[in-house]
Amino acid sequence: MFETYIKLLKEYVSFKSISTDMAYKGEINKTVEWLDHVLTEYGFTVEIWPGKVSNPVVYASLVVSPELPTVLIYGHYDVQPGALEDGWKSNPFELAMRNGRLYARGVVDNKGQNLIHIVTVGELHKARKLAYNVKFMIEGNEETSNPEIPELVKKMKDKLTADHVMISDGEITGNSPTIETSLRGGFNMTVTLTTGITNLHSGLFGGAVPSSSYELTKILSGLFDKNNKVTIPGFYTDAPIISNATKNSNKKIQSEKDILKIAGVKSLLAEKGLDFFTQTGLRPTIQITGIKTGYIGEGYANIVPAQAEARLNIRLTGTQKPNFIFAQIVKYLKDNTPKYAKIEISRSDFSHPVFLNVDRPESMHVRKLLKEAYGKEPIVKYVGGGIPIVSDFKNILKKETLLVSFGNDDCNMHGLDENFRVDLVKKGLEFSKLFFSKN
Repeated sequence: MFETYIKLLKEYVSFKSISTDMAYKGEINKTVEWLDHVLTEYGFTVEIWPGKVSNPVVYASLVVSPELPTVLIYGHYDVQPGALEDGWKSNPFELAMRNGRLYARGVVDNKGQNLIHIVTVGELHKARKLAYNVKFMIEGNEETSNPEIPELVKKMKDKLTADHVMISDGEITGNSPTIETSLRGGFNMTVTLTTGITNLHSGLFGGAVPSSSYELTKILSGLFDKNNKVTIPGFYTDAPIISNATKNSNKKIQSEKDILKIAGVKSLLAEKGLDFFTQTGLRPTIQITGIKTGYIGEGYANIVPAQAEARLNIRLTGTQKPNFIFAQIVKYLKDNTPKYAKIEISRSDFSHPVFLNVDRPESMHVRKLLKEAYGKEPIVKYVGGGIPIVSDFKNILKKETLLVSFGNDDCNMHGLDENFRVDLVKKGLEFSKLFFSKN
């Protein structure tokens, strides 16, 4: 099965299915055609659901027997950008193997992980050993927060209905298998501050007129206090109360030394008294993901910038309501904008945080199989990232998702030299085989 997986993975990652750039629309279409071909060859009935503005969704259904339960598997075929000149050691769209790792853009996020299920399900079906009816929903705009997905799930509810839903789109912890019990929700914001009609000569006007760069960074610098808590009133409304037992359990997941090594930083800056996994999994945050202002080209432009822009990423947890938190942030930004400046604020779509019951029977079954495949008791983890469709499945299909990740935690997802450890690929294939096989 591993050899088949590698053969197909080599083809899958060769497509530059970059959803953030319309120039790659042709590559997106090639990826869709490839998935259609592979799934059809494995016996699935395939439908391509075109989007109004989004890339197509590949839906595939395989009915072994009406008496069997059905599993819906979600994944995405779109990837982040990647280029050799960015600093990759090998072409990001050519599968490479070095030192026990597979390298390529999308090898973990998410082509390599959804392909594990495609191959195991397909090969088990060929061998007449498949224990479930299986549906795949593989979309092409996960990396751009597909705004059409909630409506699509509602529209296609009857086709997507299943007894179980599974997603493999994350990382294990160290060498321990991991089942995820929560995801943060959130949204993105663009904040633009304008202090004048044009950039001004710094010699003639500097020190006498307001600088958009300075004014915006001054506002942003007040977002956190000395204990790394967000200062915006109401920002922590409906965030969960964290028990000491949960904190103590999270502290044992992984050493701070290992986390620092994976992140490539020298220090953690969590809120006072909180460990890494409690902070990232159970606390909301604001991150300044980009600032654009003034001149940063070759040489120097001696100016007082008239406009500055910042991008913010907001992560929410518990039962926090994105619309309420957005309103609190807007109020804070406007209240702290000087009268001589104009502020403009926009946002992306909201996604809601979600908690999952990992003690229900199907989750306990998954945990048992993970232990068998990996030889270790699985870790239950609160996850800082978000997969918006999980809340859609919960609210629309009335099903909780089994979040079973296969990737290594140093996979460089979204970064240079994205990679998937070969031993973890094989363990992922083993788990998937155990899960979908007849007893």
